[in-house]
Amino acid sequence: LDEARGDDTVRALVITGNGPFFCGGFDLHSEAQSGGLLQEQATGFRLYHDSHLKLLAFPKPTIAMMNGHAIAGGTVIVLACDYRLGLDGDYRVGLNEVAIGAAFPRAAFEIVRVRLSHQQASEVLLGAQVYPASQAVRLGIADELLPAGRFEETVMRRAARLASHQREAYAHTKAMLVAEAVAHIEAETDPEMLRTAAVWVTEESRAARAAQRAKLRAG
Repeated sequence: LDEARGDDTVRALVITGNGPFFCGGFDLHSEAQSGGLLQEQATGFRLYHDSHLKLLAFPKPTIAMMNGHAIAGGTVIVLACDYRLGLDGDYRVGLNEVAIGAAFPRAAFEIVRVRLSHQQASEVLLGAQVYPASQAVRLGIADELLPAGRFEETVMRRAARLASHQREAYAHTKAMLVAEAVAHIEAETDPEMLRTAAVWVTEESRAARAAQRAKLRAG
């Protein structure tokens, strides 16, 4: 993001995945995400905070090319982009953090809130389900689903259109659009971050993620 921001030849940024996943979110098999120490969690939350703030506030057009599964943090990355196009295919999307004992970092919560209606946010955050991709438009995760035969070509054409806009006008308008969410993210204090991280290390939260890891291994 830093490199693309400083490169005047980059007029728009397309983010996509490789293989069957756009992004599967946090690695639940890692030691830190399985429970870990509170300080390790807080360090991870700080990195998450900084990188997602940069993506949400990126002054150039950002387009999510959702090519496959976008689960939990993967869905948040999709929502952090200005424009969200998904493949019309057989994969899953959703925010299942509550179901696996994971508290939402402030950056993730504000990104969800700025993109979704209250009703949509309540359904995806509190329901904590993983949905078939066919539900992505209804849920507000994707703006549109496109068939495989014209997916990449359409994404790049839409990106080129956004890239053709006058740079300063786009950046200024986008900054105003996300200003409230950015301000809330920037205002998060270290003690608040620690309180969020503490949810991840409770016995019940660790047990929920252990059950999810077992389910993934069985699958």
